[in-house]
Amino acid sequence: MPYMKPPEFLATTRAGNLLSAYIFAGDESYLVEEAMDTLDKAVDAGSLNREVFFGNETPAAEIMLAAQTLPFLSQKRMIIVKDAHRMKAAEAAKLAEFIKAPADSYCLVLLWQEKLRREDKSAALFSAVDKHGAIVEFRTLYDRELPAWVMQRIKSHGKKISPEAVQYLISESGAGLLDLENEIEKLVLFCGKAEAITLKDVESSSGHTRLVNLNQLSEALEGKKTGNALAVVEQLLNEGEVPLRILATTHRTIRRLLTARCMMDEEKYSADDIKKELRLHPYFDRSFFSHLARYSTADLKKAMQALLAADIELKSSAKPERYVFEEFIFSLAGMK
Repeated sequence: MPYMKPPEFLATTRAGNLLSAYIFAGDESYLVEEAMDTLDKAVDAGSLNREVFFGNETPAAEIMLAAQTLPFLSQKRMIIVKDAHRMKAAEAAKLAEFIKAPADSYCLVLLWQEKLRREDKSAALFSAVDKHGAIVEFRTLYDRELPAWVMQRIKSHGKKISPEAVQYLISESGAGLLDLENEIEKLVLFCGKAEAITLKDVESSSGHTRLVNLNQLSEALEGKKTGNALAVVEQLLNEGEVPLRILATTHRTIRRLLTARCMMDEEKYSADDIKKELRLHPYFDRSFFSHLARYSTADLKKAMQALLAADIELKSSAKPERYVFEEFIFSLAGMK
């Protein structure tokens, strides 16, 4: 079966079309949790027929034995293997052979908790699941995909929302699906019986949960306002914001500047084309083009390289997070 997208998996599973083996791959934990919850309800194995293993600790033979055990007072057993991407090659090969002879008495889920690589897709385990089960990839959504996701979530609550309100909600909450879902739940409760959600509703509901939010960081970085950017980062870290989320906001800011600069360099795109491509917000992005004039394409490519270095430092070095961000912000200020 071809690789499934999350919406297709949810639809087929809710319709009762269950397979014996799945690989859930990717780093968008909210979507994975949603899929696991849906599959749990569909299989309805109960706690007596549900076992969880870890790929880096459990031999394939133990996982296979659990799958072969007959379910007790249920139609299926639910076998979950976390960290499946950390299985040894020999154990993964054994499990692949087992998957080639599927049975209706179990549902095996391999949680591949990282982004897929080309070599993963050609491995024996993936080939076996692709032929006898399904592979579902839960990647982080692109910025351009977020509005449709928000609208669908709002629709699931029986409501409509204006495009302006969607953009404002994303600007306030960031790109994390869990954060967006929490804000949507709060917004739905705030609007009560109203069928349509407006920009004013979102503004009233959001309440600026942080004294300094990530939007201000984007504004400061785009405008090369070094002092402001340093102060915002300091405040965010003091308020307990996750450093990698701050870095993700920084990455989105530089990436959209680079996208716009490249489009302008091609001389075949108008300002309106760029606004449409980047879904610029009429309020938050009113200074975008004046800020863009401060950067060249070469500057922004250097900034992307500096972001990669910052990402590595945040994940692997003992250097304090604020120093990592300070170095990056000062490097931006030095660009002409």
